[in-house]
Amino acid sequence: MSARGRYLTTSLVLLAVAFGYALTQSRGERPALPRPAGVAPSPRVPPALPSARDILDRRASLALGQEQTRRLEALAREWSSESARLEAELQAATAEFSRFMSEAQGKRGTSLQEIQHRSADVGELSTRLRDQRRLHGQAAAGLLTDRQRQRVAHPVPDTPGGTR
Repeated sequence: MSARGRYLTTSLVLLAVAFGYALTQSRGERPALPRPAGVAPSPRVPPALPSARDILDRRASLALGQEQTRRLEALAREWSSESARLEAELQAATAEFSRFMSEAQGKRGTSLQEIQHRSADVGELSTRLRDQRRLHGQAAAGLLTDRQRQRVAHPVPDTPGGTR
């Protein structure tokens, strides 16, 4: 394999890893890896808040009121529509980028700047989806009482025998 082919393959792999990492960041908090001495930690991303649908699935244990349930159901419908639209846009951008990379590989390469330029839409859409998911979680949590929010944040697992 030529040096140019190795460069393109390495760039593709690194971009795929970075894209996968960005997508997984919206799925909750992960344990932090140890950092080398002298390296400043990056700002922590707060844990993902549950969606309105997640809260509604726990309505009995949270003792949701009728008005809370009604508003959470409306929020869940709105989020379902919005997230479906954003995910479709992200999938289309990802498919377009994939086509570009396949063509670039067939042409025997492209520049890193062009790869970064073409992948910008995917990154922007991924960021927008993550931000909208966070805002939705905040809106859903805003409909809960302090005690309900605490129960959502720190669920009490069921124990054998039906007691808690």
